[in-house]
Amino acid sequence: MISFRNFTFIAVAQAIKTGLAAVISIYAAELLKLPQGYWAAITAIVVMQSQVKATLAASRDRLIGTAIGACIGALFVAFVGDTLPWFGAAIVVTTLICQLTGLDQSYRLACVTVAIVMLVPNTHSPWMLAVYRFTEVALGIVIALAVNAIPVSRASPNLSTN
Repeated sequence: MISFRNFTFIAVAQAIKTGLAAVISIYAAELLKLPQGYWAAITAIVVMQSQVKATLAASRDRLIGTAIGACIGALFVAFVGDTLPWFGAAIVVTTLICQLTGLDQSYRLACVTVAIVMLVPNTHSPWMLAVYRFTEVALGIVIALAVNAIPVSRASPNLSTN
């Protein structure tokens, strides 16, 4: 049996904000003609938190991880190739860079970006793919922050007629 007691106004508002951020991200990515605009929507969904401050922290980690992963992935493809052994080496290097720079929370996102840059077939140069990926993530972050900043209040209409 489904219980609706756990559905609070805040939970419903958060769900609507998350859906809105995802849809706006897709529209914005299409407007900018980004080749894999769905990453903007995925990013908006991933970073969306119940509070703007938490969304900002998640966004920072995602953006830094994406930048590191995009650079490492593009460097490996451009200079040594995209074979599986080089992909594994790129993951190791990316993880170590994140750990050495104190960005322990960013390594997973950085490695996901390495995988996208190195393993997803595309017709663009690795550098363009890295730029597109970073732009798609940044777009999703900006939209998630903007939508999350929309104030939501539970208006209780005064129905009394004094």
